[in-house]
Amino acid sequence: MLIKKVAIGNEHEAFIENRFSEKVNIISSDDNNRGKTILIQGMMYALGNNPVFPSTFNYTKYYYIVEFIHNDVTYKICRNKDLFFIQFNDALLLFENVSELKRYWHKNIIPLPVITKNNFTRIVDPELYLQVFFVGQDKKDTSNIANKGLYNKEDFNNMLYSIAGIKNDIVDFDSIKNIKQKISNLKDERKILLQQSKILKSQKKPISYLSSANDRINFKNHLDKIEKVKDNLTELKKDRNKNINRKLKCEITIKELNSLNRNLETGELICLECGSNHIGYKVSPKQKYSFDVSTPEIRKQIIESINNKITDYEEEVERITLLINNEQSKLKDLLSVEEISLESLIAYKDDVFSVSDAENKLNSIEINIEKLENQLREASSDIEIVKEKQNTLFNEILSAMNENYKLVDPSGNIEFDSIFTKKTEVYSGSEQTIYHLVKVYSLAKILNHDYPIVVDSFRAEDLSTEKEKVILDLFLKLNIQVILTTTLKNEEIGKYDKKEFDFVNHIDYSNHSPSKILQSRYVDDFKKILVNFALDI
Repeated sequence: MLIKKVAIGNEHEAFIENRFSEKVNIISSDDNNRGKTILIQGMMYALGNNPVFPSTFNYTKYYYIVEFIHNDVTYKICRNKDLFFIQFNDALLLFENVSELKRYWHKNIIPLPVITKNNFTRIVDPELYLQVFFVGQDKKDTSNIANKGLYNKEDFNNMLYSIAGIKNDIVDFDSIKNIKQKISNLKDERKILLQQSKILKSQKKPISYLSSANDRINFKNHLDKIEKVKDNLTELKKDRNKNINRKLKCEITIKELNSLNRNLETGELICLECGSNHIGYKVSPKQKYSFDVSTPEIRKQIIESINNKITDYEEEVERITLLINNEQSKLKDLLSVEEISLESLIAYKDDVFSVSDAENKLNSIEINIEKLENQLREASSDIEIVKEKQNTLFNEILSAMNENYKLVDPSGNIEFDSIFTKKTEVYSGSEQTIYHLVKVYSLAKILNHDYPIVVDSFRAEDLSTEKEKVILDLFLKLNIQVILTTTLKNEEIGKYDKKEFDFVNHIDYSNHSPSKILQSRYVDDFKKILVNFALDI
């Protein structure tokens, strides 16, 4: 997408800007209030953004026109209040609100991000998707999106996933909800059947030989018991191993302490770091205090204390071993197969046959539950795949932000761990400026969108010339249109006309009258542009 022209006006005054190039454009002035923000906000307003004009500017009095090229087609959009006109080729279309505009844009110009909001799938509004490539001068916040209202940070992230092609529509959440409801209904029906036919949930062994429904229920309960015993065994063995390890460490410590009792005829034990002959003992690495074991008396007391610990650990290991043996016996009993006599089977035959219809229905319910649970597992797997892709994209964006932040400010100490900051960690000054520039650049690089990057007042808060040059070099490498505005200091006037900025298309607004970008001399040309929309003012 390439912006070619922006026009703002009415029958009395107007302004037209058509000097944009395909690469880096910088609109500058030697003072504020020269119309840079009016132009940029007018362009965004024509594309469907919420109005964020200066308070002294009565935006409702004017028509806003933006002309751009996409896929070799020239589109012209005109907006007046909530009314939109689109003209391209020989077509002229009228839309009465932003919603109509975005739906047409999505289907016929550029597909827009689609997110789920309040359980409804919707095409995101311009107020959100424009923030992917546009940073305004006002209402900037590092902890949240601009124009906070209908949308929030989560919606912004979901929009990024949609742009990247990571769509949640491969996961039908309504279908998952329906599956869960069906499973719940079938389980309720099963419960009622079992209450009506108590023989089918009997714990008596012969019945499980005669009834498949009873066998399935008892087998599931049996597996649950086995799983519980297995878990107990696992935890007990872990506990026993911990105590054995502690006992071994104590035994090693005693050997080391005993070695200190030996007289060394050729020298003495000292600390290699400080040269001291005072040797200490810590109860554990986490403890801050230690015992001086340089003297035989203290060593003896410490050794005695450790021996008591060893005894305690041995007793604990023995106790846990008995518990393990007990659980092993339970597991052996659960895994054993009890023999059933023919007499027992005959005794319960009539009882089981009397509920054959209920059993058949119960078997059908179990089969349906199993099918639905398999579908639920597959859907859950799809959700995990989507989440993994989302995390990968998120990490790629953060990696790009951190990498390029270091290029812009090598001495900076910011480490981005989220696209937005926490409310208590809002950036200000030049840090805020760098954050927004790095973010909009990283989104363009990772998402590979073809929208132009537009930043109003891109050097706010005294961004240094060195850092500015790095930013401009990065933007130039993106190979998409860039439109920036800035107010120059007296000593900076003419800087963009120098050779080092020969890649910049400099548009100078210094000669504009303060707070008077719209002038009568543009009205005739502005009316000619409106003719394309069959408008006569």
